[in-house]
Amino acid sequence: MLSPDGINFGYYNLRSSQEGEIVFRNMEPFIQMSYTMSGSKRYSAQSLQTLASFEKHQYNYLFFPKEEIHLHWQGGEQLEIFELGISPELVMNFMPPEHPLFSIFTQSIAGNAPMAMSEVNFPLQTTISTILYDMLNCPLEGRYKQLFLKAKTIELLAIQLSQYEKIAGIKKGAAQHRSLKKEDVDRMHLARDIIVQNINSPCTLIDLAHQVGTNDAYLKNHFKQVFGTTVYGYLQGIKMAHARELLAQGKQVSEVAYLTGYKHTAHFTRAFKKHFGFSPGKMKQ
Repeated sequence: MLSPDGINFGYYNLRSSQEGEIVFRNMEPFIQMSYTMSGSKRYSAQSLQTLASFEKHQYNYLFFPKEEIHLHWQGGEQLEIFELGISPELVMNFMPPEHPLFSIFTQSIAGNAPMAMSEVNFPLQTTISTILYDMLNCPLEGRYKQLFLKAKTIELLAIQLSQYEKIAGIKKGAAQHRSLKKEDVDRMHLARDIIVQNINSPCTLIDLAHQVGTNDAYLKNHFKQVFGTTVYGYLQGIKMAHARELLAQGKQVSEVAYLTGYKHTAHFTRAFKKHFGFSPGKMKQ
């Protein structure tokens, strides 16, 4: 159930040897901003066998009507997810009518049927992950905590709506974004895959550009247009997310530092705290 502010914040971090599911019986329709930090998940509804599927480091907007929604996960993997339920009224208050998602939102609400707002999931930016962990570790209580969560929710909306415009190639005044050709987008996804596969021994920007058939200037511009962050920012986000997974599994901070490519634990600790806003040692408490 949503709070009086129209917000419900949930966090799940679990590991199961078998497949599992949770059934949500919604008392009112709402928009679900669904984030997957690690693992994979799938949503289904009474009328849809697969409403949406997510892999690690992905998010999307989902519309949940007043009906049962099932969350499914795979066995044998660490599942860490954030679920942010928001009232349709709150979302529409901050979405300009000219935004490409505006008509999709209004149609889904009018149709009262479960649906994903985008056919493809969005890449999870480091800035978004940081805000989510800020919300999880909010030091406030009561009404001030609710105020904090509402402010962070609005911040998330601002970042994500802007990201959607960039990915969709929507032009805004002088700061216009040109839609990339399919082959350019494919190159950026290949670059992303190379980054993920070589977290602890990353290649230089020039080498990465050569591997995907472009130059470093195009790589920098196109990568940020597709993923909303720089190559280094994406690499750092992946390393920190991986570090958090390892800490959640019970590994020692020094071991995690080594496994994520840091020669000195102190350097890792500083990077982790800068990224998440709290030290890795707090996850061991």
